[in-house]
Amino acid sequence: MADVKHKIKLLNMFRLNPDKFLPVADHAWKVFPEEDPGTEWYDDTEVNLGWDAGLLEPDRPYFMECWATCGITMLTYFVSTRGIEDASTEDLVRMLTDAHLFRLLDPENPRTSVMKFEDDTGNEFYSINVTAGIEDDLYVEGGACYPFGPLNEYNERKMKGEKPDDGKRKDE
Repeated sequence: MADVKHKIKLLNMFRLNPDKFLPVADHAWKVFPEEDPGTEWYDDTEVNLGWDAGLLEPDRPYFMECWATCGITMLTYFVSTRGIEDASTEDLVRMLTDAHLFRLLDPENPRTSVMKFEDDTGNEFYSINVTAGIEDDLYVEGGACYPFGPLNEYNERKMKGEKPDDGKRKDE
């Protein structure tokens, strides 16, 4: 649980210090549905599995969503395009693997795609999609994936105007 709280503190630091960090597409005001996929989720149901966040460079945060649909598990990394507007898919995947966020099991066939998008505040981001696996076939290993529950709780409290749990114990 300490790692999750540390990651939430990082997100909050990125959000509160826009002068020190490039923008982060972390869905600050979003609550992810916590669906129980049961045994019949192979249809078109999208299941949110987890998230991660951190820094790729001293000022470049990333936010990752892990999700699955139709037997395919994906890692989607959101990274600001600022300063790397012309990066290739290979450059971006190398940035993620050099940061040890995951390891491609077959580097010659990375199963990745990239698209650009603009958030509600006009910031442009890369959406770097990495196929982690299809059914029982695994294409990447390593990396972290935290449950959405604590992040949802944090975001819900922020949306209600309440002070979110900062990770400190009450008796400290």
